[in-house]
Amino acid sequence: MSNMIDTNHLQEYVLNLLPPVEREAVEQEAARDEALRLALRQEREVGRLVRTTLQETTAPAYGRIPQLMPAIPRQRPYPWPSLTWQRSVAALALVLVLFLGSAGLYQSRQAASANATPTMMAATATFIHEPTVTLAQPGSVNGNQFSIFSNLKSETLAGTAVAQFAPPDIQATPAPPAARPPITSN
Repeated sequence: MSNMIDTNHLQEYVLNLLPPVEREAVEQEAARDEALRLALRQEREVGRLVRTTLQETTAPAYGRIPQLMPAIPRQRPYPWPSLTWQRSVAALALVLVLFLGSAGLYQSRQAASANATPTMMAATATFIHEPTVTLAQPGSVNGNQFSIFSNLKSETLAGTAVAQFAPPDIQATPAPPAARPPITSN
């Protein structure tokens, strides 16, 4: 190889980067020198290896593309996909039961407030000259019958019961016109 052509000129010649005048000079020199032809052949082989390696490394491997792609976003499946219509029916039944229950409760409160007027049960205290026994209405205290007994002295108080709301099955009776107002205890 002559001193006139160095390795940079050979690389540029192989890559077709030399101007036409210098390119012809390298070709004339290679025609005369066997070592230069061998160096050019080696440079062409290196250039070919670089190009093929570069193409192989940059070309996508079709088998690896799906592996390199990010996962496709998907909607999560329901835990029990076969129970979707059962859930709808259960929700509808729950709403229906709640509606009927609230309507029934409303109706029962309306009926109770229309029929029942508060009735006070009270016993009146009177002075008597004879001992007597007074019985209260049955079922007025927790469903039990209770009695109020007077003392055996001639002028005593017959008894007083605590005023309570009467159950709806006991009809209210008006007090006699000459009666005194009821005495209530503490």
